[in-house]
Amino acid sequence: MKNDMLSSLLETAELKVLKFDIHRRREMNYRNRVFQEYYMMTYVRKGSAKLRVQDKVYVIEPGSVIFIPTFLEHDQYKDSDEETEFLWWHFTYKIQNVIDVLPFLQIPYIYPLKNHKKFEAVFDEFVLATTREGHIPNIILQKAKSLELLYLLLENAMGSMNTTELRQPSHSFLSILLKIVTQPEASLSLSDLAKDLHMNSTYVSNHFKEMFGKSPILLHREMKIAKAKSLLEMQEMNITEISSTLGFNDLQTFTRLFKKYTGISPVQYKRLFDKNV
Repeated sequence: MKNDMLSSLLETAELKVLKFDIHRRREMNYRNRVFQEYYMMTYVRKGSAKLRVQDKVYVIEPGSVIFIPTFLEHDQYKDSDEETEFLWWHFTYKIQNVIDVLPFLQIPYIYPLKNHKKFEAVFDEFVLATTREGHIPNIILQKAKSLELLYLLLENAMGSMNTTELRQPSHSFLSILLKIVTQPEASLSLSDLAKDLHMNSTYVSNHFKEMFGKSPILLHREMKIAKAKSLLEMQEMNITEISSTLGFNDLQTFTRLFKKYTGISPVQYKRLFDKNV
């Protein structure tokens, strides 16, 4: 059941590749490095390097993947002058650009890539697809190849982990998260959520925040606003209809909350995407 919930969450997540490249380096010295808004995955095609996380140093050999999550301070460096070839990309994998799903999978910082020839081929194809201009199907190819890269990386990561040591969110709290993600229009209260779990409201809120970074009510509001932005961009519904669809009691409440999170009113946001203006 828990795996079914995780699968449902992954199905709603969107992969965004922000930056990527192939680098050949003889020198490298990144110290106390931290990524605040995105993940980095690096594959070493040849040569070697080292990775330090906290007090542990890992040797990065050919065929290894380095996975660096957000807010992890680390060093990545070389202590030899041999040439090392890195295939790397920065990306996010979020639901409505609000909730990050990769922490649920607890990917190791470094692990071997067994099907490395396949990965190398797909990465090269992805790079090639991004260099072609003026060919509309290339957009689809880029998305397909980026998802294939993530699949290959996660398939190997999951295979290299000891599943008995994983500390995944409990079924109860995953059920709350799934409800928030899939029903942003629903009217959810902390007391109702706690009652469903037969738990104390304060405990539910604090434990949920500990696992997912935000309280359930705050996350629910952010999901509502994210859904509202998506509907406003589509230009198919008016603002009153969107407000009603998302479960707001009145237009004023919707407008006030939307402006609090975005800095502008729903009318102003909708106008940004109106092609007739």
